[in-house]
Amino acid sequence: METPIVQPPLRGSKPPIPPRIVLVATGPDLERLKKGLAIPGDRGEPLYMSRIHKPLESPAPFALVGPFMGAPQAAMLMETLSAWGAKQFLFLGWCGAIGSHVQTGDIVLPTGAFIDEGTSPSYDGQTDPVRLPSVDFHQEIKQALAARGLAFHEGLVWSTDAVFRETPSKVSDYQNRGALAVEMEISACLTVAHLRKASFAAILVVSDELSS
Repeated sequence: METPIVQPPLRGSKPPIPPRIVLVATGPDLERLKKGLAIPGDRGEPLYMSRIHKPLESPAPFALVGPFMGAPQAAMLMETLSAWGAKQFLFLGWCGAIGSHVQTGDIVLPTGAFIDEGTSPSYDGQTDPVRLPSVDFHQEIKQALAARGLAFHEGLVWSTDAVFRETPSKVSDYQNRGALAVEMEISACLTVAHLRKASFAAILVVSDELSS
């Protein structure tokens, strides 16, 4: 692959980034997690349009990063954090159900994603759908949910840039191709994870239903 002109910024003298990153898409979810994990309520360290929040332990075992929206922002965050030493990414976000058996409030664990966003095609060697780079971390998340008695669906999702262009024909097409849900970032995250040789898993909560 040809070397890109623009590279992630250098970390410089700032504290090291933990190897484990939790990417939190929405601001309210980020605040809930900070509170639940007793992470200080300060504004954290800025990273593009997001913030990095770390627990008080030194060295910090993980960091929460967010909020953000869409494939380009997700890819920029993952590329930069990977360049700074992050090796494992857990994505927490929301999705719309398109599988007929998936309902509002359900949990979806993506195993891959159909590419209908503009970021992934800029990377070489990607196919449609793009799948998990490694199943080990995904299995770890499955076991953690099961240990807590939380039911979930597992399968492919459809990643799109155009929320207001999710037409009936597109929904039907991706239903027929086996997608369980639609969202905006997972295919790009998987693409970057493959490039950076990072582990990736995602937990999505269904916010609405497009299946009918």
